[in-house]
Amino acid sequence: MRAILIACAVLLIPGIALTQDARRFRLAVAPELERSGLVQYILPRFSLKTQRHAEIVSDAPDAVFGAGQGRPVTRRGGTTFGIALTGENDAARRFADWLLSDIGRKTITAFEPSEGEPFTAPERKTEVAEVEFDGDPDLGKDVAEAHCTRCHRVAEEDRSTIGSTLSFMGLRAMPDWAQRFMAFYTLNPHPSFVRVEGVSPPFLPNRPPTIAPVVLTLGEVEALLAYVATIPPADLGAQIQHQ
Repeated sequence: MRAILIACAVLLIPGIALTQDARRFRLAVAPELERSGLVQYILPRFSLKTQRHAEIVSDAPDAVFGAGQGRPVTRRGGTTFGIALTGENDAARRFADWLLSDIGRKTITAFEPSEGEPFTAPERKTEVAEVEFDGDPDLGKDVAEAHCTRCHRVAEEDRSTIGSTLSFMGLRAMPDWAQRFMAFYTLNPHPSFVRVEGVSPPFLPNRPPTIAPVVLTLGEVEALLAYVATIPPADLGAQIQHQ
């Protein structure tokens, strides 16, 4: 029986070794991160959470944690530090995922270096896509002047507005202006008096419009969007907060 147990143990040892190896990875770290103490602070916490362990190396790493690398993780001063994987090591991938997770980011920002600036979340760059519409902007201006001026100022030279609603220029200054205009006929108070043929439901017989109804074609809506896209946004200083 003892011989059988020994034989089984011998057979299991390679599997155990492979399992341990799968939980380890080689990590190259920027010197400034090591000097700050950040790496020494986060690695034990990562290991405790995931049972994966990093070996700090200078060559043949499975992952690189340094300035300008891969996906941004943290920022200090004017430098952004990121994590980049160099292979298929699963433990290294787990480390990268952990760094980029909420708990990983919170662990980094909780670290208080003995000297120098703290580590902060990296800046997020917002890409603003240009919005283009296929409609006729000249027709769109005619539509706006015919139907929208009862409430909105639709052009710089326009003065026929009730003054209590945002102008088209002010609406254009909103980050989500395109979404607002594309769905304007579904946003209050428009559904009570605006219909788009083939899109909007009929007005309810028991709740007719209280003002002259506006019925538009899809072509007129597309033209209106094309016109709005040509309007320079108003300079309103601080970002608009709209509810």
